[in-house]
Amino acid sequence: MSKSQKKKMATSREVYHRIIWDVRLDSSAFVVGFQERLSSTGIREKPLAQWVTDGDIPWHRIRYIRCGDVVVWDREQHLDLISSGELPAAAWKSETRENLGEKVVTILDSTAIFTPRPVYKYDIQGWQVDTQKAAAVNLETLAIATFNVLCDLYEKEKIATEKRLPAIIDQLRECNADIIAIQEATPALLELLLSQNWVRNYYISESSTAATVRPYGNLLLSRLPFTLVEHQFSGHKRVLVGSCEINGRLLHIAVVHLTSDYAQNALEKRQQQLATIIGYLQKLPGNSLIAGDFNTRGNEQEQILMGAGYIDIWQQLHPDAAGYTFDPQRNTLAALMSLKGIPVRLDRILLRSPNNDWQAQSIHLFACEPLAGTEGKIYPSDHFGVRAVLKFAKSFPASALSTVRPVYQSAVVVIPPDNVLPAIQTIRQRYDARVERWMAHINLLYGFLPESYFAEAVEIIAPALAQIQPFQITLTDFQTFTHRKSSTAWLRPVVQPENALHELQAVLENLFPQCNEQSSKTKAGFTPHLSVGQFPSEEAAFTELPQWHPVSFTVDSIALISRRGDEPFAVRYIVYLGQGGSELGELVKQLEPALTPAQQLQRDTVLEVVTQGCAECLGFQPSLELLGSARLGVQSPASDLDVVCVIPTYVSGETFLTSVQQRLQGLCRTQLILNAQVPVLRLQLEGISLDLLYARIENYQLARKTPQNLDPTSLKAIVGCWEADVITEVVCQYVSLDTYRQLLRTVRAWAKARDIYSNTWGFLGGFSWALLCAFCCTFDKKLETSIEKLLANFFQILHHHDWQRAIALTDVGRQYQVQSPRDWLPIVTSIKPCQNTARNVTCSTAQILHREFARGATLTQQILAGQEKWTALFEPIELHQESEIFLILNVSNQDNHELEKCCGILEGYIIGLIIQLEQLGVFVRPWTGIQKMQNTARVVLGLHLVADCESTTIEQLARDFLSNRIQNSGVRIQLAIVYDSLSAYPCS
Repeated sequence: MSKSQKKKMATSREVYHRIIWDVRLDSSAFVVGFQERLSSTGIREKPLAQWVTDGDIPWHRIRYIRCGDVVVWDREQHLDLISSGELPAAAWKSETRENLGEKVVTILDSTAIFTPRPVYKYDIQGWQVDTQKAAAVNLETLAIATFNVLCDLYEKEKIATEKRLPAIIDQLRECNADIIAIQEATPALLELLLSQNWVRNYYISESSTAATVRPYGNLLLSRLPFTLVEHQFSGHKRVLVGSCEINGRLLHIAVVHLTSDYAQNALEKRQQQLATIIGYLQKLPGNSLIAGDFNTRGNEQEQILMGAGYIDIWQQLHPDAAGYTFDPQRNTLAALMSLKGIPVRLDRILLRSPNNDWQAQSIHLFACEPLAGTEGKIYPSDHFGVRAVLKFAKSFPASALSTVRPVYQSAVVVIPPDNVLPAIQTIRQRYDARVERWMAHINLLYGFLPESYFAEAVEIIAPALAQIQPFQITLTDFQTFTHRKSSTAWLRPVVQPENALHELQAVLENLFPQCNEQSSKTKAGFTPHLSVGQFPSEEAAFTELPQWHPVSFTVDSIALISRRGDEPFAVRYIVYLGQGGSELGELVKQLEPALTPAQQLQRDTVLEVVTQGCAECLGFQPSLELLGSARLGVQSPASDLDVVCVIPTYVSGETFLTSVQQRLQGLCRTQLILNAQVPVLRLQLEGISLDLLYARIENYQLARKTPQNLDPTSLKAIVGCWEADVITEVVCQYVSLDTYRQLLRTVRAWAKARDIYSNTWGFLGGFSWALLCAFCCTFDKKLETSIEKLLANFFQILHHHDWQRAIALTDVGRQYQVQSPRDWLPIVTSIKPCQNTARNVTCSTAQILHREFARGATLTQQILAGQEKWTALFEPIELHQESEIFLILNVSNQDNHELEKCCGILEGYIIGLIIQLEQLGVFVRPWTGIQKMQNTARVVLGLHLVADCESTTIEQLARDFLSNRIQNSGVRIQLAIVYDSLSAYPCS
């Protein structure tokens, strides 16, 4: 070997520092041999760990370094096994604990706190916190990839990170996964990743600040919107858990990088980390994936994983294949980083699907080849990536339209906007023989269904496209298709994000699989193009076509087009991408907004504070069960939090609440109410109101099956949780949970606009509306039903319902015996003893509700027919115009606390006054809520009097009602009956 061909050898100083500071190497195993004139051999040895770096012996006197009997560095022989990665096994630290088959008992940890984190999405202002509620999506297949990309904290000079980073990005793009889990991501990788156009189609767990990947960390990318939490095991060791809703079922994805064998007690640490992760995931409903670098050798974690119901997808599909993802014998970077030089399968994807919703379809490795131009020495990483494809086993109900034969008189297309058409049409009018028949377009599906099926097709398409965001197309240059005797010229669309147009076409083709000509007629698959003319040859096309200047436009909709007879194609329907095209959706967002991530994080923080307070009182981590809108997932910024803490039966509930109040004193405002039917601790923290109840339960799961064994107070507290769970279980058999939530939000917004949302005032409370929405969903078994159609069905069903029959979700509820006149609107709970949730509805308010259902049925029909706008349905009711006479009750007190107590009494008993007025033959239109101004509160009841009813009788009845209930001497009561208008009678 010539001098120029000799490998560069590390100096003795470099070798020493490598051995001392590399945590993987056992420095006590090395011995230094150095020149010593007084020695008989001229060489003297000493343990390397005892070498003094700034001592009397200079570095150049070191002749060799050995490990045991093996010389690993020799100056004269030009030997350097350390730099070449050929150290003997004795050089490396042994595993702290060999896995010799002994059983390690692992206790699942469900008490660890997982903290909410923001998710980021790209928009025109760059990468921003995603403030939209994570919407549900429908998919038949899901691709997930995991890749440990190798940070450059160690061996930086040898792993060529500057070359690897672009290769890593290319590998991630080419694997085309819906969900990507990355380990050992660095700020440099994140910066490069966020600059990629294709990544802009993903949601991501980190922003450009790279706060959680310094010096390295985990990342989660997903084409599907998701929520995110994390748990931090140590300074830089954390797990991410993203949750999304697919096909009406939750899927949770944990991104893991468990402790490696470099650390002490590595096996125990991995077991504890895995126990924490699984303990958390087991508390969540739905399905779970765990993906990442497990640092696992063999089946050391098999016991805990199998016990929790997880399937290792590689073992399931390739039981006889090794599947090494860390292979020192093949990958030079793995050889450099390896402790033992033994190939292992460190990277895995695990699936837990209790109801077999998802089934593993395929799994393979990627990033398995060295980079070009590196002589096979540099790979993208020391690990290979893993990509799996899951199939949704419970496939969507087959659409009746899937058997309709496509025709060539219809298509689904992208049509450029008017501002870019002139340049295109000028060329087409000269060269395109079909310019009169076709508008300028890009085909997505052709042929398509006959026009007579378009309305049904739109119902199927709209929900799917609502999950796809608008994207950019640039018509860049001319291309040609060459036929046997001619050539077609077309404009080439370049898309940002890169795959957006292909994904749009694939979604549509999945909905109508028989309309697959665009993807199947050539080996190249779907080739988007905008045709501009026909020519004798390719040469003629490029010779005759004028110079083209690229034009760009946004694709925010698709068009269903058809031609009738010899007429040209015309647009029949337009379906919008994203949420921008839904008038109803935008309206509901304004009237009944969902929580922003910041608001959700604030509520989660409040819950954590309360949970910690309960834990300190009980001495263990309790289970806190959400009630109401929070449990159903339809909270709005105005919603309060209602929580039930499950405590042991040997604990006194009142003592517990008192103890929590004392524990939280100073952190928040508290009010303890022990004389209510269900004792409650009311808390005000960070602007959030929270009611804490208790339920004394020994076994939560068993208690639901045998509720009769609970004490009455605990049953009243916890039954609301179970009732909400029944709603969720029932609706998911018919529509997706997200669809139900959209319907419920819409109905709540409508009911509030029409002033009929209040159990206290004789109308329906939140739980009654939730039951009605669930009941109406059971009439529709199509997963893809639009929210507009569901809302119209809601009104039709309730308008035509026989109210002598109970509305209920369960057999036991349907057995409820309706009693007249008490049950004007029997909307019944699902668990024994079943009760009417609408018991406060009176004769007057029942009539008002029936009129509103009829109005909604009429208006929604008109809206769907294009005769009205959705704003008409949500038009606020003019209560001043609903009645001719108004009974006004004014209560005032200089003490605001006393005034609040009076308001509570009024709200608690007002339904009694309404019923007494009805007994006189008066029709009552309550105004929901109490109007407050300074030190005065006002109640207004609109009245319609019968001929023989005197106003003085009504006034005396109301005065007696107030005086019997409000006896505080400091309270001033005013009572009046006003005719025609309230403008002259302000709250004073």
